[in-house]
Amino acid sequence: MIWFCMCSSFVPILCRRPMSEYVKYVTGLKDAICKLFSEALGLDSNYLQQMQCMEARKLVGHYYPACPEPNIAMGTPKHSDPYFLTVLSQNNIDGLQVLHQHHWVDIPPVEGALIAIIGDMLQVLYLFLLGLNIHW
Repeated sequence: MIWFCMCSSFVPILCRRPMSEYVKYVTGLKDAICKLFSEALGLDSNYLQQMQCMEARKLVGHYYPACPEPNIAMGTPKHSDPYFLTVLSQNNIDGLQVLHQHHWVDIPPVEGALIAIIGDMLQVLYLFLLGLNIHW
């Protein structure tokens, strides 16, 4: 269920229809990704869909105006995404980085591309399926 009602006062009237259409397409993408991840994990293609692990959806829009001094700007602090999967559109805006082998690597935007970020919940499921003993 989307975290807000499309007819709520949180969504401007002008944005309701495009956002509703966007959610339909993202839901289709989610279904396809569920099947592909299931198969990649060596499971039945409907496994993740049946678990309903990606049923919760959250639509977030960030707007960062151009910074006059980007070399001194502080962006979002480092973090992992607690969800199962994050689908990100960079919208031709630089700034996304990933930590790879103890170094921050820039991920340049690719026009029209979506980035699928594996969330904490998918990583936990993967470790569980491998039979690893997760403990504190």
